[in-house]
Amino acid sequence: MIEEIRLSSLVTLLIFGAMFLGGSSVRLMIHFLNKNSLYLQVLCGGMLTGMFAFDLLPEVFSHFQTIGILTGISIGIFIMITMEVFLHNKSYLHQGDQETLYLLFIALIIHSIPTGVTFGISIQQGQLINFGLLAAFILHHIPEGMILMSLIPITKMKNRLFTIFCSTLSIVIGLNILMGLNMRWDSLKWNTVMMGMTIGTMGYVTFYELLWKKSKNLPKGKVAFVVLLGMIGIHYFLRLIGL
Repeated sequence: MIEEIRLSSLVTLLIFGAMFLGGSSVRLMIHFLNKNSLYLQVLCGGMLTGMFAFDLLPEVFSHFQTIGILTGISIGIFIMITMEVFLHNKSYLHQGDQETLYLLFIALIIHSIPTGVTFGISIQQGQLINFGLLAAFILHHIPEGMILMSLIPITKMKNRLFTIFCSTLSIVIGLNILMGLNMRWDSLKWNTVMMGMTIGTMGYVTFYELLWKKSKNLPKGKVAFVVLLGMIGIHYFLRLIGL
């Protein structure tokens, strides 16, 4: 048990470092954009679209049953709509990008459950003996840090809020990995529904909150170009880390 805790703690720290690296790069980009982060948020929407097209959807539909995925997607979208109604009724949260930020955070938490548990189970079964795969799992969280940072309102608390979000998400992922390390079974149906929920929640944030809401008042040609740029960037990033 001690070894599992040490391993999950190490991965937690590495994931935090990857997200912090992604957030720091966006912090520099915001500085050069003179604090105009709207196109940067659309770029992050393009990055998420690329992750759907080149990573998440091919992986999910090649390994899981369609009916379970569709069930999970429906549950995920329902969760997002319910949370948006709840956040919309909270006046202190209904400011700027805060609703989108919290919805994205919830989606990332849900995403961390099947990926973290599956990662832990794979380690337990001795499948991840290649450090390249471990590095790919860690580096995969760099875009998440970039997207989180782009949505945090520009205030004096920006860095502190980003650190809190990254720390919480990293700890949750670490706990899910620890859970996977100690599981003696692997439910395919459970994983299928959870992966469907990942698609539903992340898709809602990507296509509705980021791409539709943020781009309503922007020139559509520029939006399409920025989204395509984000997709190309994430495509080559995924190839670089071997996914």
